[in-house]
Amino acid sequence: MNKLRFSITLIVILVLSNFTVLLAQLAISPPYVSVDGKSGVGNIYITNNSAQPQEVEISFAFGYPGSDAEGNLVMNYTDSIAFKLFAIDPIVRAFPRTFILPANQQRTIRVQIKPTPGMKDGYYFTRAKILAKPQTTEVAKTTVEGISTKISFNFEQVIPAFYKRGKVTTGLKIEKIDATQKDSLLVIKTQLDRLGDAPFIGTMHAKLMDAKGKVVANTQTSATAYFKVLRRIDLAIARVAPGTYKLEVSFETKRSDMAASDLVQAQPVKETVDVVIK
Repeated sequence: MNKLRFSITLIVILVLSNFTVLLAQLAISPPYVSVDGKSGVGNIYITNNSAQPQEVEISFAFGYPGSDAEGNLVMNYTDSIAFKLFAIDPIVRAFPRTFILPANQQRTIRVQIKPTPGMKDGYYFTRAKILAKPQTTEVAKTTVEGISTKISFNFEQVIPAFYKRGKVTTGLKIEKIDATQKDSLLVIKTQLDRLGDAPFIGTMHAKLMDAKGKVVANTQTSATAYFKVLRRIDLAIARVAPGTYKLEVSFETKRSDMAASDLVQAQPVKETVDVVIK
């Protein structure tokens, strides 16, 4: 009797947020590509932490982090206008683009930009996709009454790639802050307008202060603003007594996962509003 074979490939996509993200298969450092404006070259370091060789493929897809109506981060891969103005996809290359990475080995990937004639100074970007799959992809096989199945896992990790050409600036304008209490959380939504000609990449802070200026609750998170965007942060207020407080929301161009030299610096900005905790 002929056996029926079914092959299922699962692709797991991860957006990197830590300085080095350690997975069962690969570690990538740093979690972004910064291409030098003079040499036109940047590096990615990929380490195979598994006991199995990995087939690695690198590609590029233009996109940037936007937001939905609730301020949640949503990747935008369909902005054709931004693509024409800021994408480096037509001029970026990875060397090597595909390769086999042996077990417990590291490989340096060169990311190179070849500017087009007459290319203007500015800040350009895209997303680098690192797809990895075991050289022997079969991880499970079951045979029942002549039917066999095979499952393989492909891991795709996505990191931003930046190219700064000439002098660029960035900044933020806080247009509106909306704070709503939902049980033990204060949901803070901040409408932002990016200034300058480069994305704002930094950290968002929120702190709640009483009438004497004492901080009774605070939190922070990484934040980006490539264009106009709504950013959300939730502040835990379970231990905050009912009353009227000052809420301060601020942004600065500092990140624990990015070198200061790779960030376009801007003056910190902050706004304060009154909130009532019930």
